[in-house]
Formats: sequence, C-alpha cells, structure tokens
Amino acid sequence: MGTSDPARNLPACRILAPDLTAAELAAILLDLTGEDALVRDALEIATQAHRTHTRDEGAPYIVHPLRVSLALQRTGSPPHVIAAALCHDVFEDAPAFSRAVVALGRRVADLVEALTDDWYEDYYAKIIASGEDACRIKISDRADNLRFLHFTGVGKQARYVRETARQFPMVIERANSPELAGALQALLEWHVNRANDVRATQAAQMTRQDSRPL
Repeated sequence: MGTSDPARNLPACRILAPDLTAAELAAILLDLTGEDALVRDALEIATQAHRTHTRDEGAPYIVHPLRVSLALQRTGSPPHVIAAALCHDVFEDAPAFSRAVVALGRRVADLVEALTDDWYEDYYAKIIASGEDACRIKISDRADNLRFLHFTGVGKQARYVRETARQFPMVIERANSPELAGALQALLEWHVNRANDVRATQAAQMTRQDSRPL
C-alpha cells in the first residue's frame, strides 16, 4: 500500500499479514477460512463499524483488524478467535455495533470484552486472566500497531514502546505462541534501535553546531 513497513525486512515477522488493501486482505482471509460463516459475519460487522475510521498511516481502519486476524489464522487460531480479532475494537470505538458483536456468540463477545479497555481495571491483568486466545489477539494487535507506530508523534511512540516492554512479557508468557511473540519482540527491538539512531544523529548534529567557530 505504499507505506513504510519494517515487518517486510524482519524474518521473525513473516507470520504477519502483508500490507495490502482491505479488499485484498478480506479475500485472503475468507479464502483461508473456507468462507466460514462466523468469520464472514464478523468481517461484515467490523467493516461497517469502522467505515469512517482511518489509521495513523492513512489507511482505512479495517485493514488493521484484518491483518490482526490473518496473523492469528496463520498461527492456527479457530474461527471464533478470528471473529473476535476482527471485532476487537468495536466495543470501544464503535459501540453502536456492540449488539451485533454479541449476536456472534458468547465466546466471541467475551473475547472482545476482555480486549476492551474500560479504564476502570487493570487492562492487561484482565487480558491475561481471560486466557491464551485473548493474549494471542492482543499480541497480534500490538505487533500490527508497532508496524506503523512511526507514523505517530514522537511522544506517543516513546510511550507505546515503553508500555509494550513493560506490560507484554506476561501476556507473551500466557499466550504460548512463539511465532507471535517473536514478531512482537522483533518489532519492539526495531523501534528501540530506531529511537537510539535518532538520538545519536541529534547528538552528532548538536556537537557539530557547538564546534563551529564564533
């Protein structure tokens, strides 16, 4: 899609979905899941729920849950987990569609609820307590966000990287998914190295400026 995606050059990220259009990603997902009815219904809900939303990198928001879901499909998650991944932001970002998500069944709705930050409880403790499936969705979600984090402001990048380093070790342990964990860790390291390079460049520029004759 013309964006700068570090996952393209990180071997550990091969499990992640490619950076394609929403239509292309949807076609791949439906093909790989055998046109599963639950996945198809969840995709329709997510597409409608996020139809006016845009990602920081400028893409339609729906590409994000599609990529998250494809990574989970590639690592063997069942249809109800893929459906929950497609709808994982609906309760928080498009509450008008909450009833439609609940209609997908309790297993899907419970996972979406676990992944919804209600700001009143320990968010990551809730995810961990909800089990492997919730943790795997969250890792796939975080990995996809890290892929395009550099399109956000420097302050947000720093906060997001710190939060990932601090909160995700326990999520990774509970998820029991080495492939997703490897992708997340590779992207986290990419951001840490990138930040270090930026600081080194800035320091060198300041040194050159200070060494100029008055």
